[in-house]
Amino acid sequence: MKNWAACAAFLYAISFANVDLAWATESGGNSYPPGASIYLAGAMPPPGEYILFQPNYYTADRMNDGLGNKLPLDFSVESVSQTFRGFVVTPYRLFGAQVASEVILPIVDLHAEVAGQKTSKLGFGDVGITPLMLGWRLGPNLSLVWGTDIFMPVGQYNAAALANIGRNVWSFQPTLGLAYIDPQGWQAQVSPRLAFNTTNDATRYHSGSDFDLDFAVARNVDGWRFGVSGYFYVQYEDDTQDGLKVGTDGYRGKAFAVGPAISHDIGPLQATFTWQHEFVAEHRAQGENLWMQLGLRL
Repeated sequence: MKNWAACAAFLYAISFANVDLAWATESGGNSYPPGASIYLAGAMPPPGEYILFQPNYYTADRMNDGLGNKLPLDFSVESVSQTFRGFVVTPYRLFGAQVASEVILPIVDLHAEVAGQKTSKLGFGDVGITPLMLGWRLGPNLSLVWGTDIFMPVGQYNAAALANIGRNVWSFQPTLGLAYIDPQGWQAQVSPRLAFNTTNDATRYHSGSDFDLDFAVARNVDGWRFGVSGYFYVQYEDDTQDGLKVGTDGYRGKAFAVGPAISHDIGPLQATFTWQHEFVAEHRAQGENLWMQLGLRL
């Protein structure tokens, strides 16, 4: 169980398919869904093979403008996804760090309605790989992980569709994970990441680069972890189409969410649940995010 606890702290990066609404970074979507790290940031487990099952439920009934105000249109979105994440921690070392790699396969069931138009999609999202991850122990309770996630445009996509599971772009996302974990006390994890996207060749739309900071704090009590998790997201570059800025503000998105989180060791599994309420959303949907994580060593 100690091995998986370290693994859980390590899986800080990655993708589950995040819904991309075809009209709304293009449509307020992201290859990596902010808030997904929870208690998975910053520490690498012993050498071995690991798998994580990560179901997610997201629902929203409002789309906001650039000031965070609800747009005057009928809107709803609901998605259920299951992401399979497999990774290998090797016995090798580089620059004094453990070496690992990862692959991410998301499956998404999406339902959306905008201004009376409805759509439903079921299929694979964009697949992610992390060819190289490095993990350092900085002290008895402190650790650091670095990697670059690469999301490939293989998910289901149609430029004429109301909503899409895939994004039809490559996304390159350097990521850090920093963790302080006291098994008998407090733990805290942060995972900052940048996202650099290619242009969608079907729409000639380029989503501006963005920054996401996932965070989680918990108290460890007899194999239980009680705390909070959430994220802060901001887009710091303009969206463009055909080389021209979109709208007057470049359609830059922003969001903040936080909510309770609980985790417990169940035999060989570590199970985690969290609810993240989106308090702030600009140029994005605003709703509720429910995550579950089950992980084990193979």
